[in-house]
Amino acid sequence: MRQVYFGDFRTYVTEQIKEIQKTDIESYTTEWFLIRYLKKITKVSEGTKDYDHVEGQIRSLIRFYVDNIDEKSELGERCLKIHQEYRKLLRQKKSSKY
Repeated sequence: MRQVYFGDFRTYVTEQIKEIQKTDIESYTTEWFLIRYLKKITKVSEGTKDYDHVEGQIRSLIRFYVDNIDEKSELGERCLKIHQEYRKLLRQKKSSKY
């Protein structure tokens, strides 16, 4: 399972970035840092199929979420949805239907 196509997941994360950026974001706020983490995910997932590269960035996002974001907030829900999409992609890859 080392090779995974991340194109659809990358598109989903890009859409989340655009949604967050619709509001005016100040520098060095939680939203600003979240966008930076999400941009790292899109950058790493572009053109790669290597699971390990993307897994590291997802773990970083989860650490940021746990340390800085209230799970009941809008940003918390976004982080959870992104992680759920990532896990869904991995489950699809493991199944024979992928």
